[in-house]
Amino acid sequence: MGSDHHQGPDAGRVLAPEREFYDDPQTNARITRLTSDPETHSRHLYFTENGWYDDQLLVRSDRSGTDDLYAVALDDGMITQLTDLPRAVSGVTRVEHEATAVFWHDDSLLALDLESLTVTALYNCPAGYEGSIAAGTADGERAVVAISERVDVDHDGDRDAWIAARSAAAPRSQVLSVPFDGGNGTVHVDANCWLGHVNASPTRPELVTYCEEGPWEAVDRIWGLDLATNETWRIRSTGPDEAVGHEYWLADGEQIGYHGWRGTRADPDAFFGHVRYDGENVREASAPDIYTHFHSNSRALVVGDGTYRGAPSVLLWEWNPNAAAYETPRKLATHGWSGDDDVHPHSRLSPESERVVFDSSRGGTSDVYLVSVPDDPTTVPVFDGTG
Repeated sequence: MGSDHHQGPDAGRVLAPEREFYDDPQTNARITRLTSDPETHSRHLYFTENGWYDDQLLVRSDRSGTDDLYAVALDDGMITQLTDLPRAVSGVTRVEHEATAVFWHDDSLLALDLESLTVTALYNCPAGYEGSIAAGTADGERAVVAISERVDVDHDGDRDAWIAARSAAAPRSQVLSVPFDGGNGTVHVDANCWLGHVNASPTRPELVTYCEEGPWEAVDRIWGLDLATNETWRIRSTGPDEAVGHEYWLADGEQIGYHGWRGTRADPDAFFGHVRYDGENVREASAPDIYTHFHSNSRALVVGDGTYRGAPSVLLWEWNPNAAAYETPRKLATHGWSGDDDVHPHSRLSPESERVVFDSSRGGTSDVYLVSVPDDPTTVPVFDGTG
């Protein structure tokens, strides 16, 4: 599996709990703030990644001076440092059903054994390329990642302009997989367009999604890949007046969630939805805004970030099978998201759909929060705004 990377002496150190509890001022829900050090920033994993592991939650924090990986125990709040590496870890994912995390450290893709805390190199990016967030296949055998040529584009600090310019540059990209037990990687996709963010089905080892990066309205973003055959296909094709993205797998490993809009960014008809990996069985419903993220383990219950433009709460949608529609969303927790440069909630349901984790800077720094999903969602207030 490559040569070992030696961790520093702080790997495995245990820190005192930082938990704080309060009642949400808008919904009265009981909130747990898991991290609260006023000198540091902490975030849970990106919303597509399952950071719940062995009654712990994986988080990134810069409390050691650079971003390292930590685990917060959900029973007592104790914080364990999992990595002590010279530079920041990024793009962290946890391999489903395995005690393994995968992340980038500089240009190296590393695997971390969450029990022994041994770090092992899996893959090194070629010169002139950079990698996006990786994934681990459902059988725990391979890491899958997209790499893309670095492109020097002028954007004057405008993120949207940078995304558009990099997409227009059509950098050469690859989607490849590397075995966890050693051996050469396999290139599955090789294209002259900007590819990124691989998500692996949690139940089907051969199935992954990857995305064509760029302005959503200018690309067919969501692509499927069969690792056994190298077949690729568009999963939720978009018409000339549509855009979709922020795709993720549902727990069954066959349905994919996303959100998007029809019309234009200036005058959007926003929606969220689910589709089977083969493009069938589409279900879509109205969303409050285009600037948000959604997550669900099944189609029955959906959590969304809300937005910074008129929906200041993490929102919950429940499917009504009798009406064949989602109920009006409920306000679950106030997120304090104030703008696109602020901390995004990146809300995600726990595997049992009993809790939601989200990030917020409402306490002054970026921190990680938990809120329980009520047994009866009608006990929290309705959100009836339009965004």
